[in-house]
Amino acid sequence: MKILFVSLFLPQEKAYHAGGRYVFEVIRNLSKRHEIHLATRLEERELPGLGSLRPFCKEIYPYTYRTNGKRGLFGVMRLVYNYLGFSLYAARLGRNEHFDLVQVEWVEAAIMLRSVKAPMVLDAHDVITKPAERSMKRATGLGRLVFTLRYLVIRALELRTVRKFDMVFTMSEFDRHYLLDMEPRLKVRTVPIPAGLDITDRTIAKQQNTILFLASYKYRKVNVDAALYFYREVFPLIRKSVPDAKFIIAGYGPPVELTSLPDSDPGVLVPGFVEDIDECYKKASVFVAPILVGGGIIVKVLDAMAAGTPVVTTTFGNEGIGAEPGRDLLVADDPGAFSSAVVSILREHGLAETLSKNGREFVRRRYSLDAVMDKIESAYREIVKSE
Repeated sequence: MKILFVSLFLPQEKAYHAGGRYVFEVIRNLSKRHEIHLATRLEERELPGLGSLRPFCKEIYPYTYRTNGKRGLFGVMRLVYNYLGFSLYAARLGRNEHFDLVQVEWVEAAIMLRSVKAPMVLDAHDVITKPAERSMKRATGLGRLVFTLRYLVIRALELRTVRKFDMVFTMSEFDRHYLLDMEPRLKVRTVPIPAGLDITDRTIAKQQNTILFLASYKYRKVNVDAALYFYREVFPLIRKSVPDAKFIIAGYGPPVELTSLPDSDPGVLVPGFVEDIDECYKKASVFVAPILVGGGIIVKVLDAMAAGTPVVTTTFGNEGIGAEPGRDLLVADDPGAFSSAVVSILREHGLAETLSKNGREFVRRRYSLDAVMDKIESAYREIVKSE
């Protein structure tokens, strides 16, 4: 088949976030049997990264934008404008050339995309209405009205978007049911993101009492909020029991709210983008994912489990994964319980070993790349046959 991929972020083997890494692997594997065309949005400085994609793509259509480090209101407005511009750009490509199938990555890339002649698949990554609903429910006072209006706008926008597609992929059964509750007529399939793509068989010694949170922070305020929540609410409680504990906030694009922390607190490290993800996970004593709102599958949790690093997360962090709390990872939803779970892992070697072993096995069973590619190919055959 001749397939057009429309990706909101540049697919890369060494991507700044898990979604870009995942799309790269999908394209690389599909290119063995199909002709792949790629329309991708990317920063100007990312243009050299197109070279790694050319062996797998017949044509690449880049949509570049200038890097903008500001996070204020105008920065957000520019970002939204850029998303919409890319969506229109992809829509023109889909109308002007024949494709057997069009697959769009991320809901935001599909907002302005009109129906084209080919069958269309949306890989949602996250159901964007879900975190908006949870933010609304958490808000109080006058803020509740603002977040309610925001929720209603996002819900209407997402519904309008997903209805244009012949099939929607979600990364968890939870998200599939959430979308179907919004619109029962949708054709939705669960296609989980493969985990552990950068994890090797290397054995790397752990650094004692190190706590890791790894995420992409640029344009991802939810990850910034999670890191600050842990540092302000949970980490002080851990230090009462483990005074020499270190908190490592790793990942691409940390804002000044995070990079300034080590200036006044030597127990915090903010290294930025990490080249060797495998080493980063394996050196940590425990991986924390204090997810306060929730999206789809939290890939960083799965990668930590694949690396054999014990994980503590929230109910939201585990909802799309479906691991068994107490066996595969630990789940805690308030600062006291979260800190106790982390301290237990740091102090109890047997517990840490059990979680490490069970977590690795859980990911191996459910989230292999081969299983994911089989689901994608099966979905393609279903919608192309029905046309």
